[in-house]
Amino acid sequence: MTKVLYLDCPSGISGDMFLGSLIHCGLKIDHLTSELRKAKIGGYRLKARKVNRGGIVGVKFDVIYDKGPSREHTEEKTFKGIVKLINNSGLSRAVKCRAIEVFTNLADAESAAHGVPRDKVHFHEVGDIDSIVDILGAAIAIEKLGIEEVYSSVVAVANPAPATAYLLKGMKAAFSGIRHELVTPTGAAILKTFSRGFGDAPPMKILKAGYGAGSADIQGHPNLLRAMIGERTDAFETDTVTILETNIDDMNPQSYEYLMEKALQAGALDIYLTGVIMKKSRPGCLVTVVTEPSKADAIAAVIFEETSTFGVRRYQATRQKLHRKIIEVATKYGNIDVKLGYLADKLKIVAPEYESCKKIAKERKVPLRKVWREAENAAWKSID
Repeated sequence: MTKVLYLDCPSGISGDMFLGSLIHCGLKIDHLTSELRKAKIGGYRLKARKVNRGGIVGVKFDVIYDKGPSREHTEEKTFKGIVKLINNSGLSRAVKCRAIEVFTNLADAESAAHGVPRDKVHFHEVGDIDSIVDILGAAIAIEKLGIEEVYSSVVAVANPAPATAYLLKGMKAAFSGIRHELVTPTGAAILKTFSRGFGDAPPMKILKAGYGAGSADIQGHPNLLRAMIGERTDAFETDTVTILETNIDDMNPQSYEYLMEKALQAGALDIYLTGVIMKKSRPGCLVTVVTEPSKADAIAAVIFEETSTFGVRRYQATRQKLHRKIIEVATKYGNIDVKLGYLADKLKIVAPEYESCKKIAKERKVPLRKVWREAENAAWKSID
């Protein structure tokens, strides 16, 4: 069964609310503390306590500074400095990758909001220890609780900071008249990175529920984030994607390779070309891109920049997918990532990751097909 986390956000989301809700669901703060020590940040301790918000009990998570906020390590407040800190830590590869992805989304938003290149972004909120802890802690929590998919409700928003506004692009939001910052940049970056969709919860058997409390006790409004952890009960995974299409009959065919490369770099899930006959019987090409809704504008911009088209069609589609899980298997050539596809609880597909196999084949100077076969066999053996 696929383990799912659904976030109900009637009061927005922040990093501390996210961790508070998962601590309420059973994440041990001792585990969080021991894992965070691997990042060698220092100068703080963690605290979690139960509080009442509007008649509902939740967990308030805080980072307590031992000697006041640390200000001396200014390099760690830049995007490059934080990525270096994470890569030099003893955290697992999955945690590092998730945390860096959150910081990348945050850096891109800060870059857009303030007009500076990503590598020169100097974080303000995120540069402090508590926000670094929130993001690393979020990645640690996802791994420890075995969460494979994250979904979110419509997000309540009020008075968003400039970077938050950029991060909310593509999300379903409801603007509130509450005079508080309901969604912080850190919370928005966590949602943007982890959530696969916004709306109703997927069909699931609920195993645990917990509440993470915000700092403000808002009169007449419970300032809480609700987390529900469960197992999917549908046979397929479903999500919503955006389809972008355009017909072209006047472009050098050599340019399509570069277009496809740029679209994939911009976050396209898939891009393909179909031969068509256009008006006046001219041979042409139908360019189709499948993407997450939040990345559709960026990819449309790539299409306009790299093709001769005057227009792009856009529509939403629902995908049905096998449940997916990526495992790392040991082979005589090295460790290789393998994707597993499940229909309900039954394993249907074992597919070694191409890039992982290609890298090993180049390093070990062996045929790709041999590396692929070794990874596939090792995966089946580990499952049996």
